Amino acid sequence: MNLACIELENFRSYNKQTFRFTPSGSLIIGPNGCGKTNLLEAIAYCSIGKSIRFNHDDELLHHQADWFRIDSKFDTDLGNTLSVTLSYGERRKLLKLDEMPIRQLSKLFDLVKVIYCAPEDLMLIGGAPRFRRQYFDLAISQLYPAYIPVLRNYLHLVEQRNAMLKRSYVKPEKNSWDTHFAAALLEVWDYRNRYLELVNNAYASMFSTLFPSVTSFKIDYLCALKLTAASSADAVIRHLQELEPREKIWQRSLVGAHLDDYEFRFTGRRMRSFASQGQKRIAVIVLKLIQARLIESITNIKPVLLFDDIFAELDGFHAQRIRDCTDSRYQVFIASPKDDVKNIWHGYPVLELGKECES
Repeated sequence: MNLACIELENFRSYNKQTFRFTPSGSLIIGPNGCGKTNLLEAIAYCSIGKSIRFNHDDELLHHQADWFRIDSKFDTDLGNTLSVTLSYGERRKLLKLDEMPIRQLSKLFDLVKVIYCAPEDLMLIGGAPRFRRQYFDLAISQLYPAYIPVLRNYLHLVEQRNAMLKRSYVKPEKNSWDTHFAAALLEVWDYRNRYLELVNNAYASMFSTLFPSVTSFKIDYLCALKLTAASSADAVIRHLQELEPREKIWQRSLVGAHLDDYEFRFTGRRMRSFASQGQKRIAVIVLKLIQARLIESITNIKPVLLFDDIFAELDGFHAQRIRDCTDSRYQVFIASPKDDVKNIWHGYPVLELGKECES
């Protein structure tokens, strides 16, 4: 799919501005603070209905405005046009698809696929576990939208189980909550491990000719329960029973998918400790390229790729390899404060920001 145009009102640094794009995408060039990242954030917002950078909607308002609107039009891979309008005001959000109000924001995951790449993606390797969970939950949802209600149900059960642990309860009540918790947990595990298997298989083969080192990359799933994906609900329940004294003290669930983690490895060693910055950078960029290929092959939708100033720390060789993976395949938007990206992405339309945007 391709983004044909987008109109922003009261969004971030934009009072009111319209941008039109070609199917190839655009080089978005301008000094820091001119709105490059804000524009990419708006494009990504159209795919998930919230900030890809995990900002609250109130933080996206332009100066003293009390509402914002994003109106976009996509050309789909089926040859149709899809209009996506998202507005926010008075702590309420409204989604319209082809001018029809839609109650569930998750409907976007079925129709619009956007992948955002930024320098802070390195936190996927060295940052806190929640960054990795947030990324993979979003990536799984883009590939399998049915994962969204599964994850919501699990998190709701965690809240209810935690509420129980904060008060007095009887054994049959806890057994009931443990049974529901175990069943929901296994559903989440199934999706996460299924996605991770696809990613690891892709690391081993998909881009081996362009990035030979990635065949040594692997991501492990670290389960807080110390169980495997093939574990039964009974095994989960037994562990919960053993943890009951500690959970009563802490008054919360001490294990589960909401606490699990992912670990990046290179030649069997933890990338966080042993990989170079360059190896980490390539690992996360290729992860996003794998995400794009999986979306394309499984959903038959070609995602829009957003590269937010990721080429400053890459040499020309690897930058060219990234173009080789995407050129003529996806619509690509590259934001950079320097126009030297034209040397690699020559032939792409250039959008110069600076004078038009408010700081």
